[in-house]
Amino acid sequence: MTGYRWLLFDADNTLFDFDAAEEFAITRTLLHYGLPADEESKGRYRAVNAALWASFDRGEIDQEKLVVERFARFLEGEGRQGDPAEWNRAYLDRLAEGSVLLPGAEALCRALAERYDLALVTNGVPYVQRRRLEASPLAPLFGERVYISGELGCRKPERIYFEKVLDGLGAEPWEALVIGDSLSSDIQGAANAGLDSIWYNPRGKRNIPGTARPTYEVPGFDRLAELLGV
Repeated sequence: MTGYRWLLFDADNTLFDFDAAEEFAITRTLLHYGLPADEESKGRYRAVNAALWASFDRGEIDQEKLVVERFARFLEGEGRQGDPAEWNRAYLDRLAEGSVLLPGAEALCRALAERYDLALVTNGVPYVQRRRLEASPLAPLFGERVYISGELGCRKPERIYFEKVLDGLGAEPWEALVIGDSLSSDIQGAANAGLDSIWYNPRGKRNIPGTARPTYEVPGFDRLAELLGV
């Protein structure tokens, strides 16, 4: 593969094990407030959270409202009293501790950094994402090339988000390749901005009719490394 200089990596469930971080954070938060941290309770939280993030991807809710609203809805569904903003702060503090990488992510990024320039593109909460990255061995590989939607004032999959990233990097569209696990934010965002993309799809998800098509698709890091020539 030739012609690309910049690899624009999504963070969660592309390089970082967000599922593990979320499991830790919601378990600790539920226990802290005296609720059962069983699979049923966590499943109900995840359903509310996933629905709201889908709304965020569609531009129907902003992130500041989303992170509080998810706990407002969860507490209402549980029939519990509580301050959803306080719950959110407690949860995010624990989530920020989750800097575990997916197996092979560090080795992949170190190999790629020998050939490409790496940038991180994420919709995550800014202070959470920065703390997680700073605590990981990937921090020096990305340096200052970290673009978080909450700091840019726009989000994936908006075209302007990727335009701001390219402007910050001093990159041309044809030089950049977006790599991520989300069709709705990473792949759709790349398509909106006229960028090539790689759909990282280790779970073998099916592409939903009507969504953007990635330029490439890989089932894991081995194939991604092969495709990128490292």
